[in-house]
Amino acid sequence: MISFPVFLINLDDSPGRLATAQDHLASHGVSAVRIPGYNGRTLDPSTVPEYDGAATLRYMGRALNGGEIGCYFSHVRALRAFLDSEAEYGLVLEDDMLPKADAFALTQALIDWQATRGAPDWYVANIGANRMKIMSKLDVLECGHTHTTIYRGHYFPMLATSLLWTRAGAQAFVDSCLPIDCPLDNATRRWLTHNDMGLTLSPPLFTTTGAASDIDTSHTAEKRGTEGRVDGYGRLKAKRMYGDKLRALRHKVRFVLRSRSKAS
Repeated sequence: MISFPVFLINLDDSPGRLATAQDHLASHGVSAVRIPGYNGRTLDPSTVPEYDGAATLRYMGRALNGGEIGCYFSHVRALRAFLDSEAEYGLVLEDDMLPKADAFALTQALIDWQATRGAPDWYVANIGANRMKIMSKLDVLECGHTHTTIYRGHYFPMLATSLLWTRAGAQAFVDSCLPIDCPLDNATRRWLTHNDMGLTLSPPLFTTTGAASDIDTSHTAEKRGTEGRVDGYGRLKAKRMYGDKLRALRHKVRFVLRSRSKAS
């Protein structure tokens, strides 16, 4: 049994993906609250009051497309649904997620591990990313013959397929997430490299089915062109990336120094 609710993002016009995702969850004895995804695929971003196009160009060096805005709003909807519950933790999944054998048992083990440490000192754990950089080991979780390592994710992974949120983290993100000036995964990385309140697990507990994202059309090859880019796009991208990495490295140095101080 798990002690946390699961929220599954799915577009109204994707019943096949919903059925597949529900089958995957049912095989683990888990059900989910369906969150109707925000369909931004035909959206004109300039018509969205919450979208700051000028700030986006300054930060990203390009405009966002409707799919990216739809993905952002979909995750915010899921977080608001979580906050409307009485749960202390909430797992937000996209409908292309694929749980590994002990995914939910290890997610519960992460929550139980935190209970032994007191109030959470993190906002969100990325439990579905397989590309990680700049992190610090905290502990190891075990379930039968399966294990995963908990890391402080100083440089939070970008993939948002499977995110375990604390209540405080969901509230903090919802309170600060608007206006939109970048895609959701960029926003979470920027936010978490400032506050160092992200965790990540390796190996991850979830993978993906390989199906193209339905809520964020930017993940399709034809959408990754140069449309909407400003002059100096490369410089702005480098500034964004290295700014995040520099903050992450500072957090890692502080973590190492604190660990050495405690050990001495």
